[in-house]
Amino acid sequence: MDPKTDGDIIAGPQAIDLDTPDSGSGEMTEETAARLRALCDTTSETFDASLTEAQAQKRIAALRELHDLD
Repeated sequence: MDPKTDGDIIAGPQAIDLDTPDSGSGEMTEETAARLRALCDTTSETFDASLTEAQAQKRIAALRELHDLD
């Protein structure tokens, strides 16, 4: 399932506002990227390597909630 973009928001059940100011606005760490990639593989979602650390953390939380993985 590929997310569709609408302006600066990745649309879909896991919508992320890319303009939201975050303290983790730098590049995501290798550890976070590995966790997100594994979660995306498990849930058949698209992995986006361009996310910042904060966006990646939000995406992880959204995917966990969406797929009831807590």
